[in-house]
Amino acid sequence: MQQLEQPQPSADTRSVAPTLTFRGGGWVIVLSALLTLCVLFWGLLAPLLGVRPVGDGHSVASYGFDLTNLQIASDRLVASGFPRGFLPSLDNPKHLDGRQMANYNIENRPKYVVSTDRVVAAVINGQAHAWPLTLLNAHEVVNDTVAGVPLVVTYSPLCDAALVFDRRVGGVQRLFEVSGLLVDSNLVFTDKSIDGTAADTTHVPSLFLQLERRAIAGPLASSKTTLSMLPGVCITTWADWLALHPDTTVTLRDPERIRHMKEISYARYFLDKELLAPVSKLPDEAKMEKQGLRLKSPVLMVESGDAWHAISLEALLEAPLEAHLEAHLESPVARGDASGPTETRTTAFQIGGTAFTAALPKGPVVCRVTRADGSPVPVIPCLYFSAHALLGVDAVESLGLPAGKPAGP
Repeated sequence: MQQLEQPQPSADTRSVAPTLTFRGGGWVIVLSALLTLCVLFWGLLAPLLGVRPVGDGHSVASYGFDLTNLQIASDRLVASGFPRGFLPSLDNPKHLDGRQMANYNIENRPKYVVSTDRVVAAVINGQAHAWPLTLLNAHEVVNDTVAGVPLVVTYSPLCDAALVFDRRVGGVQRLFEVSGLLVDSNLVFTDKSIDGTAADTTHVPSLFLQLERRAIAGPLASSKTTLSMLPGVCITTWADWLALHPDTTVTLRDPERIRHMKEISYARYFLDKELLAPVSKLPDEAKMEKQGLRLKSPVLMVESGDAWHAISLEALLEAPLEAHLEAHLESPVARGDASGPTETRTTAFQIGGTAFTAALPKGPVVCRVTRADGSPVPVIPCLYFSAHALLGVDAVESLGLPAGKPAGP
C-alpha cells in the first residue's frame, strides 16, 4: 500500500510527537480519497491497455490465490486496496560502485541517494551492498543477485520492516512480487514465477508473510516452507554504510519508476498515531506508556539463544554512548558524496550472556547491531505494533534481558 504525498525531508523524525493538525492527522482523510482515486484510475486504465489487474482491492478471493490450506486465521488476511503486483517488482537490476554515487547524482536528476537517506544494507560473501529505502518504497520487492547469491529484498513500509531472503526456495530460484494482500499491516508477497519460466501458466503461486518468514498459503505452505533469512541486514544511513564499506555496491533504480520514487513517502505515517490497515492484536496502552513506547516506536528484534529479543531503538539512543568510536574520515570522493565526516556512536549490551554492540549513526533513527566480536547476527528492524502482533513481543527493554520468543516461524 503506497502513500502519495509531497516529497519529505530525508531525515527521520519519528521521535517527535505528532500534533493535532492537518499534518499530524487530518492527512489520513485526504490519503484515503487519493487511494480511492488511484484504484479507480487503475481499474479504468488497465482495460484500455489490454491488461486486467488481478484483485479488486477489497475481496481477498478476487486475487486468485489458492487459500484452501491457509495457515493463519482467514480474517487476518485482507486486501490492501490495490491489485496484485500493483507495485512492480524490480527484477535483476543493475549495480553501481558506491564511490561513483556523487558523479551519478551530478549526471542524473533527481539525485538518487544522499548522505542521510536510509538504506537496507548487508555483506554477502564478502561484498557489501545497499538498497535505498526510496527504491524499496516504489517496489517493496526486489529480485536481485549479489556476489553470486540470488536474493529477494522485501520492505513492508507500514511496518518499516526490511528482510532479505535467499531466492532459492524449494530447490529452485524464484521471482517474487507484492501480492496486494496484507496480514496485520505486514507485507504478503508471492512467488510469481520460477526463474526463466515467467511465461509458465502452470505455475501455482504461494503466499509468504514477511515477518513470520514462511509460506502461509499455496503449494509451499503445504510443505511448511520457511525462508532463509540473510543475517547481518540493517537499516542505516547511506553515509554511514559507505564510510564503513567504501567498496560497497548499490542497486540502481528503474528509470521508469523515478517519478513514483519521488511521490511515495511514509514520513508522516511514522509520526501519526493511526494505522492504515487492520491489526488483529494491539498492545496494551498502559504497558506501552509504562515502557515509553508508541505503536510505531522503532524496535530491533535480535536473535540470541534461539529466541527473538526486542530492543528499543529510542532507548538505545538515550543510553550512554561512546561518541566518535567509529568516526569515519574518508574523503568526499571515497565516500561518494559531498558531505563532511560521519560520526557513529556505539553502546554495548547483553542478552542472555551474549555481548552485542549497537552502532548508531548521527541523523535518522537507525542502528547496526553485531556481536561484540563483530560477527553478524540475525536482526529484524520493525515497528513495535508489528513486533507485538506477528512476533509475540510484549515487554521491550532497551539494554536488559528482554523476554524472547522462539526464533522459528
